[in-house]
Amino acid sequence: MIRSLLALVMMGGLALSARADSTPVSGTLTGNSTITPTSNPAVFDSSFSGSGTDSTSGAYTKTHTGTTTFTSLTTFIGSGTFTDVFAQGTLFGTFSETGTLTATGSVDIALDTISGGTGAFAGDTGEVTTTGTSTRTSPTTSTFTGTYTGFITTPEPSSLALMLTGIGLLPLMRKRLARG
Repeated sequence: MIRSLLALVMMGGLALSARADSTPVSGTLTGNSTITPTSNPAVFDSSFSGSGTDSTSGAYTKTHTGTTTFTSLTTFIGSGTFTDVFAQGTLFGTFSETGTLTATGSVDIALDTISGGTGAFAGDTGEVTTTGTSTRTSPTTSTFTGTYTGFITTPEPSSLALMLTGIGLLPLMRKRLARG
């Protein structure tokens, strides 16, 4: 009986919820944007490619594709998907943006919602807000310069492994207790 109780206490310890670590991130981003007209004069297909330096993970390249919709003559919104490629792996997710046109380009604010990653970023989630300015180089292209801040949440692998081990051992413990 004592062994069974001890085993149940150990199982409870193994079944602790997985803890996640949140890391603040910040950095710079520069690149080139292109918008392509669609059949709707207020809606454009958009693409961006650039590079930057992250305070935590170092140099990276960024691409995103989406749609830009002009909500007035001076404002726009956009959304789509992005991929950030670092030496240690890749982050990916969705973005939403708002912007205001200026005499030479626009002021942009984008929210990247990180939904996953590969390599060192496997299982990561988070949010990053980028603020910057675009300078038109032609009616459909511009250069972008900005900064960002946010966080990346990484699940702690050891807690997750312990939790899964504890759950996996529950049927074995039930069998043992049934035997007496």
